[in-house]
Amino acid sequence: MNHTQALNRRHSPTHSNRGSRMRPLLALLVVALTLVATPAEAARSYVIEAESMSLSNFTTATVDQVTYAQGVSRQTSTATTNFSGSAGFYDLITRYNGKVANGVTYSISIGSTVVDSWQTSQRSGTDYTDPRNIDTHTSPKVALADGDVIKLTAVSAGETPRVDKLTIQEYVGPPTGELTLDSPNAILNDGFTWGKNRALGMVFYPGNPMMGHEQEWWRLTDSTHTSVVPGYWGSYVSREAFYNRDISHQSDGAHALGLDAETFNMMRTFADDADDPGQNGWPLWAHSSYGAMYYVDGTGFRELPSPFNVMAKAYKQYLWTGDSKWINDPVLSGYYDSTMGSFLTDHEVTWNDSNPSDEQPVAQMQPGEYTATFFEFPNENLTSAADALGYQYQSMLAYAAILKTRGDTAGSTRWTARAQRVRDHFEAHWWDPASNRYIRGKDANGTGYSSWGHEASFLMMLTGLGDHGPRTSDYLDFIAANDDDLNVEATSYLPEMYYQYNRPAEGWSWLKKLMTGRNAYPEISFLAVSSVIDGMMGVQPDAPAKKVSTVPRLTSEVPWVEIDHLKVGANDLKLRHTGTTSSTLTNHSGGTLDWEAQFYGTLSTISVNGTPRTPQTRSLYGRTVSYVTVPVAAGASVTAAAGAPGGDTTAPTAPTGLVASGVTSNSVNLSWTASDDNVGVTGYGVYLGSTLVGSSTGTSYTATGLSASTSYTFTVKAKDAAGNLSGASNAVTATTSISGNGQTAELSDLTWAGATSDFGTVRKDRSVDGHPITLNGTVYAKGLGTHANSTITYTLNGGYSRFQSHVGVDDEISAGATVKFEVWGDGVKLWESPSALTATSAAQSIDVGVAGVKSLVLKVTDAGDGINSDHADWADAKLIGSGGGAVSLGDSDWTGTPTIGWGTVHKNQSVDGHPITLNGTVYAKGLGTHANSTITYTLNGGYSRFQSHVGVDDEISAGATVKFEVWGDGVKLWESPSALTATSAAQSIDVGVAGVKSLVLKVTDAGDGINSDHADWADAKLVP
Repeated sequence: MNHTQALNRRHSPTHSNRGSRMRPLLALLVVALTLVATPAEAARSYVIEAESMSLSNFTTATVDQVTYAQGVSRQTSTATTNFSGSAGFYDLITRYNGKVANGVTYSISIGSTVVDSWQTSQRSGTDYTDPRNIDTHTSPKVALADGDVIKLTAVSAGETPRVDKLTIQEYVGPPTGELTLDSPNAILNDGFTWGKNRALGMVFYPGNPMMGHEQEWWRLTDSTHTSVVPGYWGSYVSREAFYNRDISHQSDGAHALGLDAETFNMMRTFADDADDPGQNGWPLWAHSSYGAMYYVDGTGFRELPSPFNVMAKAYKQYLWTGDSKWINDPVLSGYYDSTMGSFLTDHEVTWNDSNPSDEQPVAQMQPGEYTATFFEFPNENLTSAADALGYQYQSMLAYAAILKTRGDTAGSTRWTARAQRVRDHFEAHWWDPASNRYIRGKDANGTGYSSWGHEASFLMMLTGLGDHGPRTSDYLDFIAANDDDLNVEATSYLPEMYYQYNRPAEGWSWLKKLMTGRNAYPEISFLAVSSVIDGMMGVQPDAPAKKVSTVPRLTSEVPWVEIDHLKVGANDLKLRHTGTTSSTLTNHSGGTLDWEAQFYGTLSTISVNGTPRTPQTRSLYGRTVSYVTVPVAAGASVTAAAGAPGGDTTAPTAPTGLVASGVTSNSVNLSWTASDDNVGVTGYGVYLGSTLVGSSTGTSYTATGLSASTSYTFTVKAKDAAGNLSGASNAVTATTSISGNGQTAELSDLTWAGATSDFGTVRKDRSVDGHPITLNGTVYAKGLGTHANSTITYTLNGGYSRFQSHVGVDDEISAGATVKFEVWGDGVKLWESPSALTATSAAQSIDVGVAGVKSLVLKVTDAGDGINSDHADWADAKLIGSGGGAVSLGDSDWTGTPTIGWGTVHKNQSVDGHPITLNGTVYAKGLGTHANSTITYTLNGGYSRFQSHVGVDDEISAGATVKFEVWGDGVKLWESPSALTATSAAQSIDVGVAGVKSLVLKVTDAGDGINSDHADWADAKLVP
């Protein structure tokens, strides 16, 4: 579930029983007392009511028959008790009533030792009588012995402490997993271990410190869900819940970690929803950890891919486990039948097996449903989407296999044929010849959209639609050129997709980002595991057939990988890949298993334990794999190694003569000389650094969507029909021009020094939700879309005189937002909103002087009431050129620390600390340095020219030889025609720097060493 979608949905009211607010609190107390009533429970759990503890500065207070120990505001209160029980490790769970963030600091001591402390958080209730302000805090794995003194201390910073009770229960801790990974790559090793431990910590286990922080009242109105169900987090960590999209995606990683029981319970829960009144075959979008409908999303949130996704992933668990309950459980079995039956019919699917041309195989979104796609903010009102069709296709393949397992061979054959017809239909009717791309969605009028559409675009590839040939290859290039514009949940699909099509460099690049970014969203940790197993290691389970297939997808950064204790059915396996040509499978236990050892390409032989064998070949998502099938007995280890390749293995020659032309503020035209190939070149990939940004079937390409005043370096690679990729062409660097007239710069065309936000991602020329920036009905083409609390920083270095913008809450929010805007320059607040702005406030226009400002900081705050709905825009945000005099570098701050071969760079003095002097002329301003030196300034496009006099300072009379260089955004703009000595005349330079963001001044030793090389940039200045 996307962060953006959840925040958007929680803007509307979700509660209806606020009139009896204390009833759930009483229910919770009754439940707690009941849980400890039996002797078995009492032996491992102790509940101590706060009013029964020894109190200091606490008094007792009753609210609707619930008794609290109530402290004193702005004082310290304590509650003490003696532990009477068996020695061991325990979780101490404190339940209290708090509303204010950091209003009270609590701590727990055992004897004289503090074992835990925490502060209250912001709650959503109105006051202390409101059950929504109940919170719990778990102090995990505290050692206790009989007679230990437990002391709870509350230090109030302005809120009255109110403690209900302290529960002491035996420590359980998160589950542990046997699965391990080893490789020579530290990022992979550490990232996998983080993902494993983080995912296991997501399990709903007793004493999990993450549990119990949500509002208690909503779930206790449902008396049928009184205990936590087997499961794990499948939503934000702030939500004690699991969502069907998330769990479907996390289920592969969960199996690898041993969480089969949890996955089965949650998937079965979703399936059980489908026949509830009003559900019409839909699983609920979300359940709480107690198995009840999760209160935020209710029954109405429905994304068309999700029912198919649940079904396909449930069948995948059968392939992993071999457990027949995934097929025969009556709830799941009924769900499979209804999804492929009445659900498809209700969504306008019709079959005609005798005359397929007369059928309509594409599920259509119905009125009242949320989206046709997993991309939750499409602008086109799609009724069908490629990702929904892809998951429908996968669920149809799963159903065919399920019917075969049930013994219904005829039904299996029929659904296999229908699935193939869905894919054929997509190929015939979802291709846009105008853009040479697949269509990602269609509206009610049948209009197709082939532009970039986030999940709607790339999940079609993950689910196996496409020709698995040239179209697919080019479309993957299209995805690669756009995949940076995604939220974190969406990016978690990318490694597995790229690995699936044997694009391991891109798969590993995205997997590294997940592993190093370590986003708190639960899906990321599970995918850090499954992207290795399914993706990098290419594991394809078939436990019911006692079989597993593998294919290595490693890169030079990860030359070998070994995973151990991966379960496929009853088998406990170890798998090691060495490069892409050798694999070893060890079967620790579980009986003989058939291993299909696969390697990409057409091979003449595959050796098994050193004995050559003739392999077979087949297509795996359009890529040829050669394979042998080997039985591996329990306790045995088998090594398979790829032999000599066959077929076309010759890569095209590298393109040559790459040049850039037609440079604008946001585009560059590229052209090159064609490559040669033994069979034939099918196309070219255009790379920005190491990232693929586009493709072409010819020898030219226009790179668009670039930022103004930015230096870009491009290369091109050729590819052939066999997928062989050439080496890179020559590199070409182009710097885009500044937007406007050189004196006005839109902030969205510049590169910020930093941008942070408490929700979402700061966006250029779009709102935080990805829509056009809109304030009070006015749409702005340029600007910054953000969300409270956010900070955006630009380095100006005095190049501008004014900052102008329109500010307000974006029209995509209709209620609930309160924000304030602030403009800071060099640490001084230059302007702030006179009052908070809401969704109904008129936009404010601001015009702030920034003359001489080096660092501009734009802030949006939540106005003190939390960040809910705070979508904020800096619309048409721009900088106005100074129009004034030149700025001396002797009065400016450089970026970072200059490097120098001897001494220290001086402002307005020579390197020896004397007045700057060249040929008898003394200069009041400038820079004194020494070879070899580099001095960097951030300009951010604010100046048109750099001027200076350069030479060897008069404090040196002989022995010096230096050369001067001026660089802009990585491009050399000027250098001394020849070396300068102590007797050379000073040179005057005047260099154009319009649009330059980073100016670098270099002095070199002219190749003869740095002795005596005292050099001056005299009267160095920047001209607007």
